[in-house]
Amino acid sequence: MSTSSKTISWRFFFLLAILIILFIIFVRTPEPCREPITYRLGNVDERFNLTREEFRTAVNMAAAMWGKPFYRDLFRDEPDGAIEINLLYDYRQEATDRLKKLNYKIDRSRGSYEELKSRLENLKAEYEQKKVGLDIDLNAYNAKVNAFNTETESWNRRGEVPQSVHMWLMKEKDELVILSDNLHARQEEMKALVDTINSMVVVINEIASSNNLDIVDQQNIGNTLGREFCEGFYEYKNGKRSITIYQYDNEYRLVRVLAHEFGHALGLNHSKSAAAVMYPLIKSDSLALAADDIAALKEHCKIY
Repeated sequence: MSTSSKTISWRFFFLLAILIILFIIFVRTPEPCREPITYRLGNVDERFNLTREEFRTAVNMAAAMWGKPFYRDLFRDEPDGAIEINLLYDYRQEATDRLKKLNYKIDRSRGSYEELKSRLENLKAEYEQKKVGLDIDLNAYNAKVNAFNTETESWNRRGEVPQSVHMWLMKEKDELVILSDNLHARQEEMKALVDTINSMVVVINEIASSNNLDIVDQQNIGNTLGREFCEGFYEYKNGKRSITIYQYDNEYRLVRVLAHEFGHALGLNHSKSAAAVMYPLIKSDSLALAADDIAALKEHCKIY
């Protein structure tokens, strides 16, 4: 075979190999939304007072929202599903629950943000005032304890304690016990106040981040719970996919949060429409996609 023929043959097989590779890629690469994305339940924290089956119902409702307008399933619940769905109780839900028990209004609006900030300033002033008084009384108590111990040791060294002195020392001891119990109760009250303040900071900052408002920095009172707040999070890391829900106010909002993260799992970005499920801030309990969601899904999935 001549050199020219060998060159043509080599080029032919090279082009054929490229065509085969392209064909394989074309055939094996699924189109977006062509096959349902599978999911499974992972951890369901019992502190939410939600059973595993109740959580599964909410997850299934959220998943079904995306396929309903097109009469098809875009997600499917399977025991070994690709996306693990978790319900994790941490400081975010704890903060919300604490404020709810105290009858605080939380609707994640700018008005709620301003009201909570005002109440936060009042609580900070109350904390500082009580802290000053508690510190003074603690110092006075410690001084009395030291004086009592010194007096007791002095009489013990003498060997015999007169009855009148013994009665006086017992009376002093009883008063110190009463003072100690009172101070302990006030310390517990202060701790509860600090917990409330920190919970308010968490919720205020969540509202702030959603509405592009100022973040509250509260590093000087107790141990703050952190700034970062999100109700849910979709993650694709090291080949593993997961959706984790951290906080929700009611069952409708739980479904909306799940639906939002399912949208990210589909490959959708945030929407600029406030009515959309994919809007960064959840402003509705509606369990239906908005027009903007449907349009984005049609474009992404090539559904016409």
